[in-house]
Amino acid sequence: MIFSNVGYCPCGQEVWIEYLHGAQGWRCRFFGPDEQEVERCPSCGRELKEDDLESR
Repeated sequence: MIFSNVGYCPCGQEVWIEYLHGAQGWRCRFFGPDEQEVERCPSCGRELKEDDLESR
């Protein structure tokens, strides 16, 4: 099962969040504007954490 949502880094960069459910429970992956998986904000370089992303 996969769900996705959009969030925003504190710098304003849009980041897509993909939620995956597996045997270990829920986990998330982040994607930048080029649809590539990222661990850091493509704009400011901040490490991405779900709790730090804002919604609008």
